[in-house]
Amino acid sequence: MLKRIGAALVMLLSSLAILPMGASPVGAEINEFGESTWGVYESVLDGTLSDRIDSEVMAIEQIGNLVYVGGKFTEVRPWRGGTATARPFLAAFDATTGAYVSSFDPNLDGPVYALQASPDGTRLFVGGEFGDVDGVANTKALVALDPADGSVDPTWRSRIKRNGRAVVYSLDHDDTWLYVGGGFSSVGGSGGVPEVFAVRAAKLRLTDAFPDTDFTPVVSGGSVWGISVSPDRNSVFIGGYFTSVNVESNTQGFVKIDNNTGQSINPGRIDHNNQGRPYYQDVLSVNGLVFVAGMEHITWVLDADDLSVVTKHTTGRPENFGTGGDYQDLELVGDRVYAACHCRGSHYADGDLFNIIRGIDPPGSFSREDPIKFVAAYSATDGSYDPNFQLDISGSSGVWAIHGAPDGCLWLGGDLTRATIANGTDRALGGFSKHCDESLVVDTERPSTPNGVTTTVNDSDVSISWNPSTDNVGVTGYQVYRATDQAGPFSVIATTATTSFTDSGLDNGTYWYYLRATDAAGNLSWRTGLKPVVVTGPGGNDTERPSRVTNMVLSADSLDVTLTWTAATDNIGVTNYDVYRSTTENGGYTVIGQTADTTYLDSGLAEGTYWYYIRASDAAGNVGWRNGPRSISVIDGGVVDTERPTPPTGLMLAGKTDTTVDLTWTASTDNVGVTEYQIFDNATGEIVATTTSTSVTITGLDSGTSYGFYVRADDAAGNRSWRSNIRNVTTD
Repeated sequence: MLKRIGAALVMLLSSLAILPMGASPVGAEINEFGESTWGVYESVLDGTLSDRIDSEVMAIEQIGNLVYVGGKFTEVRPWRGGTATARPFLAAFDATTGAYVSSFDPNLDGPVYALQASPDGTRLFVGGEFGDVDGVANTKALVALDPADGSVDPTWRSRIKRNGRAVVYSLDHDDTWLYVGGGFSSVGGSGGVPEVFAVRAAKLRLTDAFPDTDFTPVVSGGSVWGISVSPDRNSVFIGGYFTSVNVESNTQGFVKIDNNTGQSINPGRIDHNNQGRPYYQDVLSVNGLVFVAGMEHITWVLDADDLSVVTKHTTGRPENFGTGGDYQDLELVGDRVYAACHCRGSHYADGDLFNIIRGIDPPGSFSREDPIKFVAAYSATDGSYDPNFQLDISGSSGVWAIHGAPDGCLWLGGDLTRATIANGTDRALGGFSKHCDESLVVDTERPSTPNGVTTTVNDSDVSISWNPSTDNVGVTGYQVYRATDQAGPFSVIATTATTSFTDSGLDNGTYWYYLRATDAAGNLSWRTGLKPVVVTGPGGNDTERPSRVTNMVLSADSLDVTLTWTAATDNIGVTNYDVYRSTTENGGYTVIGQTADTTYLDSGLAEGTYWYYIRASDAAGNVGWRNGPRSISVIDGGVVDTERPTPPTGLMLAGKTDTTVDLTWTASTDNVGVTEYQIFDNATGEIVATTTSTSVTITGLDSGTSYGFYVRADDAAGNRSWRSNIRNVTTD
């Protein structure tokens, strides 16, 4: 999905009249959450960030009953008033009540532009313009988070690099790979992972972020804003604002790429109405078609094989083309493709309004005209326009993110400020909302993931059993997948309506299995965890790893460090834990001790900084994956404080005169304590005031002059927070 607003072309041709066609459409209504609904606020538009779009929400994803909202916001607060909470760039909300979920607590220092759930729902992939997350190295611009609490998965490191600030704008996936589009020069290159020079588009293995070394397209100039893998996995489509791909002509802005080699498949450019500056903000491959959302207010529908134009749709009005807007995001839900734009005029189906205005196409060369507010719906099978879907929402830059909810409704995000609810009254919005029309909803809800999976080995046969899944309509069967390698490829070896299956006649070796449930509408559940099984002829053995240790906490008493953690689990039983230590984060770890408990004392250390991780073992010698390394600095008699305070939030103007400005803000927090706040002039970067309170009066200003101010918090150890939002003000 992606993320830019092109300059709108405004053309006034009053001599060309186009009359509305068709019946009045049926409205889609906002879902009424109730008093607990929250929103996101205070968009960041400054600093080192390259994206200046004033939209709080840029990406939405749902896993289970949590909906994740990513973007440029810095705080969350209830719709109907209440205290703001600092939560920059990524937040989670209850998908049923709309309430903010504070236990999901990742720490990002820049905007989020793309969100993608892993196929099994165990990871939330987050792309954007941020540095390493929670101090875990090699997580810049792309990170895998635990969807429950937002903690970083340290075993999945993208290692994205760029000469400058790397950025990820778009994500897609199949059962094996995560497809990444953005602004970067390479992926991989440390920790035994090869560096792949895949410029602005790459593939990373879902299980461990290992890059596809054969997929190395070179996208020149600009960035990739949308990426989509074809349903048959043979091709990848990319769109964006770039000059060429693989140094080939006629690849500006959009191209089809071979999924195995990264080479361009190029029958020619789209017949764009502004060939001098074509850019495309999202692409979506489905059912032998490719939907391309682009500038000049057009969505193209192309044949996926030869990229010929099947149809195209435009927003605007002939007397005021600027009332339309460029398309910004695409989403497949059931048998529909929804396209979002910053448009509040008319929608022209099967036509190019731009060419009509310029006299290239004759007046009336479209099938119908209908009103549009930010979202249009098209058939996913032939690209035709569906006039029965209409919204009544407001927001200046429109909708930048669409996601299909399990019940077939739509999550929408952008700078949304208002919508009409079921009773016809207006409702204030905080950047995102959910919209439903029950007469149009199809069954898109996944069955629940099968659980309680057990495996037994009898000679050359593997028997698998599991607990039944549930579904809103009904589970119709289960797919059994198998591979001879943990990384795949996996293939379906059986489909069964029961909750057990026996895989017979296997050769000796190690096999990996997972399951997915399906319903009558073809919705597949998230996959189960991988189950390794060793076939050794007669009998079998225990090859299942213990789970990863979680919630490791370090504390220091002078030169002694105490580690505590939550116990790992195992199919038979955990026997002990190995404790590893290093004086650097990325190397030199050695086992310093072993314990059967969930606590360990490392005593008699020299002054310095130490990193630790833990691995669990069972009686068969299976060793669990390590947890994420944690560090602590110790000195004789204390601990070094290296943690930044949180950024001040909600910087507001409280009053002004011709030479003074009064500012207030919400206090920062710190692990030890905030000592003071520094107020900066945004134009010069100089400190103009210092205070220990959450308000200040800045004096000595010039009358009738515009200023911008921001605030940073300090603690006693000299750690300084990231800066607050900027507040612009003009003196009297």
